[in-house]
Amino acid sequence: MTSPDAYNVSCFSCRNSFDALQASWCSCLVVERTLVCPHCLGCFCKSSPAYKQKFWRDAPKALWDRKFQEHASDYSPPPNPEPDAVTRPLVLVVDDEREIQKVATRVVAGLGYCVILGKNGAEGLELARRYKPNLVLTDALMPKLDGREMCRQIKADPEIGATKVIVMTSLYTTAKYQTEGYRVFKVDGYLAKPLDLTALTAILQKHLG
Repeated sequence: MTSPDAYNVSCFSCRNSFDALQASWCSCLVVERTLVCPHCLGCFCKSSPAYKQKFWRDAPKALWDRKFQEHASDYSPPPNPEPDAVTRPLVLVVDDEREIQKVATRVVAGLGYCVILGKNGAEGLELARRYKPNLVLTDALMPKLDGREMCRQIKADPEIGATKVIVMTSLYTTAKYQTEGYRVFKVDGYLAKPLDLTALTAILQKHLG
């Protein structure tokens, strides 16, 4: 019989059982993070809707309380330092969702890179010209300026044209859209949302070392 102090579930990836009440939140760049299996260290951000629905439908109040606390925590983006105060490699994260900003700051900084934030494509372009980051990690769809169009303008600027630009998206994932991104907008790479730590680490190491 399951203890009232435990919520044992089957991992979406490895199928091993673990206590979700004792699990840690993942580091994925998503608005709603999921929990990490202690056996395979995988989360269920990319699981089927049916798995997520069952997981939360059966979850005890204690886990719901953790979830509400996770999403209710206030977050104010830290102010960007002055350009002469940043260290390199420097990553510019551009996204209009505050939750994504929060997670991106934690993950990128945790990997040892200096990070600055932009809230939309227009601001991201301005920051790219001012700070000359080594890499821009941008959402695809944003107000004021689309992430791919921001990339095109960065690449067209002779002063920052060498900047690597990676587009995060849950929409432009087909070969057709990605080919268009490479040819028309000069995108250096795509990362599918929800984005996990392994994928982000790999792309940062590929372009920044």
